[in-house]
Amino acid sequence: MELAREARHEIVAATLEAVGPDDSDNGNGNDSVDAGHPLQLDSETATMILRRCTALAARARVDLLSPSRCGAADELVDLLVQMESWDPVTLETPDPTMTVLAAAALQDLAERLHLAQQRQEPNPSALTTSTDAVLGVLQGIMARARVDIPA
Repeated sequence: MELAREARHEIVAATLEAVGPDDSDNGNGNDSVDAGHPLQLDSETATMILRRCTALAARARVDLLSPSRCGAADELVDLLVQMESWDPVTLETPDPTMTVLAAAALQDLAERLHLAQQRQEPNPSALTTSTDAVLGVLQGIMARARVDIPA
């Protein structure tokens, strides 16, 4: 089981490296995806990334409750930055169940982050911004794929 989990993590990491910031540098020094060249992922790869996102979002929420831990939040921000560039219209539809699970995990995390902001607790603002942005992307994917579960 642990070997399978490590193998999936390595595949996702390799995929992210292949489509990472170095490939999306548009020549002006910014690490943003060129609007003329949107990120293209197949359904299986997108599903694996969603699976990783779900796990990291759950861990990041636990990390927020335990201030001494923060590794998952940092890793999640890196993953969310890549997912923000997904175009729900052109992305091959990932597994609907995984899309809903990732959206639910991010929604749960977003609610915790917003609650922490209201209480003026320290929390990573990049994580809040990226979480909200990716929730919008996932809602677009669910709308396009007619997944009728609110997130």
